[in-house]
Amino acid sequence: MARNGSDGRRCGEVRPEWKDTLGSAGVVPPHVTDLRAGLDRAGAAIVTGYATDPERLVDAAATALGGRLRELFGIRPQGGLDAPVLGLHNDGATVVVDVHGRSVRLRDPDEDWLLMLCGRAADEGGDSVLVDGYALVDALRTAPEPELREVHDFLVGVDVDFFGAWEQVPRGVPPTPLVRRLVEHTRTGRRAVRASDYAAPVPREPRAVEHLTLLESYADVLATAMDVAPRFRLDPQDLFVLDNYRFLHGRDAYSGDRTLHVLTVRSADAF
Repeated sequence: MARNGSDGRRCGEVRPEWKDTLGSAGVVPPHVTDLRAGLDRAGAAIVTGYATDPERLVDAAATALGGRLRELFGIRPQGGLDAPVLGLHNDGATVVVDVHGRSVRLRDPDEDWLLMLCGRAADEGGDSVLVDGYALVDALRTAPEPELREVHDFLVGVDVDFFGAWEQVPRGVPPTPLVRRLVEHTRTGRRAVRASDYAAPVPREPRAVEHLTLLESYADVLATAMDVAPRFRLDPQDLFVLDNYRFLHGRDAYSGDRTLHVLTVRSADAF
């Protein structure tokens, strides 16, 4: 069963009995030369040897989305020396600051496309994992295990407090609970599949104990899906772009130095 860290972060446990049901959701993104066509076909793609300059991520976002591109949230470096496993997640955060009396959103929980440029691959480990959230949810819906079907019904039918398990809310994050479903649709019909290590039952929810149990089961689903998914490696200058509403991503632990440059954006098709 899932466990919570001291900061409230939930970590799932691999359930071997679920591997057959969840095993088909993991994918390896195709390597393409035409980024937009590749994304139209698969929703995720890698362009080999794209660039060394992180600012080229802005060009890639325009190439991928064209006139649908609406908002960029700043290029940020990620990585560093020696890191543990990073479980399945999708990007998005609520960060609001005041700039000369005007509220400015530095991050948005509904960033719907993610672009990553590899600057340096780890000396050992650090392979990437990609799980098709649509395939995962469909596998839960049709699972032979009643517990997994119950998780599916919870994901599509129950609101949660998306960041509610944080023990100490980070600076810049509004205190108002962000309430949503872990699987829902946008106004344009896109299905969004989410994973949050910090999701909690909504405040004063009468069935909070039941909902917490289902959140823990979902964490186990994610841990199991990641365990059985295929791995792939990003090399320096590789550009990796994915539909952040559809795919969940993570990586293995690594040793040595690893650098990724990350850009999240919103398109006209976001919430």
